[in-house]
Amino acid sequence: MNPDLYLDYNGSTPVDRVVAEACSHWLTNSFGNAAAQHPAGLAARHAIDAARQSLARLLGAEADEIWFTSGGTESNNWALTGVLDSAKSGHLCVSEIEHKSVLRTADALEARGFGVSRVPVGADGRVRVDAVARALRPETRLVSLMLANNETGVLQPFAEVAELCRSRGILTHCDAVCAIGKVPVDVRSLGCDLLSLSAHKLYAPKGVGLLYVRRGVGIEPLIHGCGQQCGMRSGSENTPGAVAFGVAAERALSGEFHAVEDVAVLRDELWKGIRERAPDARINGAGPRLPNTLSVAFPGKLAADLQAALGQRGISVAAGAAASNGAPSHVLMAMGLGDAIARSTLRFSLGRFTTRATLAAVWTALEASLAACEPVEVQA
Repeated sequence: MNPDLYLDYNGSTPVDRVVAEACSHWLTNSFGNAAAQHPAGLAARHAIDAARQSLARLLGAEADEIWFTSGGTESNNWALTGVLDSAKSGHLCVSEIEHKSVLRTADALEARGFGVSRVPVGADGRVRVDAVARALRPETRLVSLMLANNETGVLQPFAEVAELCRSRGILTHCDAVCAIGKVPVDVRSLGCDLLSLSAHKLYAPKGVGLLYVRRGVGIEPLIHGCGQQCGMRSGSENTPGAVAFGVAAERALSGEFHAVEDVAVLRDELWKGIRERAPDARINGAGPRLPNTLSVAFPGKLAADLQAALGQRGISVAAGAAASNGAPSHVLMAMGLGDAIARSTLRFSLGRFTTRATLAAVWTALEASLAACEPVEVQA
């Protein structure tokens, strides 16, 4: 696959060569179980501890606040379920545009008898702090809000929400999976109590993530077993994944993942070229957003058709979100944009290998794809 033609960095990032080499070493040469008290096991333990330190530096956290998971989905599940199970009862607030790993966990908790409120967003795709305030109850235990929406890129007012919640003794969880590597993510500045990350959004492999849990915050384990990670998350630890994630954190801190050209400038140039070729196209969402993300509706076209036509020409983009499975985006529907816009939307997300040559290739492919795709009428 040509990385120059890849525009789905919000879906997953290419694994960095240095990160891959570090992962490969622990896959093939150093295979000890980190729970074992022999030389091979202790070497793995030291490597995981070093990775934890690196990730703590990336987030402005302490090493003992970092817990490894299998990815962002597990981290989100654990944050919500762990806090509510610890409280035994109570109320949870989430926004309507959260990742489905948050929304479906909220559904599961509601089915178990916990109260759940789903906070709406405006047409710009942004949660209002006063809307969160109105949703809070005396029994609210946790508010979960993403830092940046993975589909529109719109930044959410997490720090302001966290300040509101802190004044009322309510915990906050930040899903920063899509934000990491694109905007600063510092747990102290955000004021969060819990925060989720996934390695594959930061030029590292899939299958590893983390949950930050602020010192003093008590949560119940999600996975039980032999007591690894101090009993917080049992299961034989993924040494290659943890090491890779740690190396990615160090490379992010040193600026190794910055694109050759300013990604925000490229994003804006990409939009200008799209608009020239599709005058009816519109951007979904408004206000501050991730510098790499462009959510574009092409009225009268099906996004799935455009995605396939672009794919035939070597261009990788997402229709809505990477795992939307053809369904209309719940994010765009929550914004009130309607089925027609939701089903006509492509997401272009840029990254370290995007260049002006990438944009030229996209424009050429888009022009041909628009001509090749039959117009459709979708009920609003």
